[in-house]
Amino acid sequence: MVDIEKLLQSIYRDYARSIGLSEEASYIFGNPLRPVVPLDHGTDSVFILGAYPSSRFIQYHKLSDVPAGDNLGPFENERWFDGSRIRVQPSARELNDFFINPLKLARELCWITDLVKVFLFKEGHIDRYNKLGVKPPVGYERSRFHELGVLSLPWIRKELALARPKLLVTLGAEVAGVLRGLKPGAKQTVLLQPEVNALEIDGISVPTIHCAHPGILMRPTDRNSWPERHKNEFIPVIRKHLTKVASST
Repeated sequence: MVDIEKLLQSIYRDYARSIGLSEEASYIFGNPLRPVVPLDHGTDSVFILGAYPSSRFIQYHKLSDVPAGDNLGPFENERWFDGSRIRVQPSARELNDFFINPLKLARELCWITDLVKVFLFKEGHIDRYNKLGVKPPVGYERSRFHELGVLSLPWIRKELALARPKLLVTLGAEVAGVLRGLKPGAKQTVLLQPEVNALEIDGISVPTIHCAHPGILMRPTDRNSWPERHKNEFIPVIRKHLTKVASST
């Protein structure tokens, strides 16, 4: 536990600088934009890796979804008042509905983290800040995800070394692409397969399955086959792998 606490402290203190970002970044009103540290860090279990944390959005000067503060943790259950209504963190519900509950996992026994550990501004967020006369922090752009993800791999390696997971579950094609060394594009989506294969990061090998992003899984339509595939193909493969590992220990 001491080693884990030291790693969490190092992520909070050193992560931004290590990937070339300012440690003095802030949101509108001056709230600090800091690395979002994993709060669930179970070992010898399932390691769940998302893309990057969301933000606490507010409504301000008739503009909705203005980034204003860090999440409490990756995929963390939280509520806040945005100036107009009470909001919840949708990614927390999505993780529960599509992974934690179907697999009957205890969240606190999993290691739940993000590849890029700081909030990244999409074009719409940048536009809102500009309309409010505020400059978004330099370098914290969503368009830089792949670049920042590659720079973040040493941190994932450190987390994996302590977590010793039975399975690494990645969320979204972009995360899979960074881990497998594929540049952004359609080829990354090909990595999303209901298969468990070894992934090596700087000498650490871990069984890995690349799943669709929960944001896609929550939108079932006639043209979106991912929710059905996730339920009928990916979840059974994960269950089978975890059962096999449990029976061999």
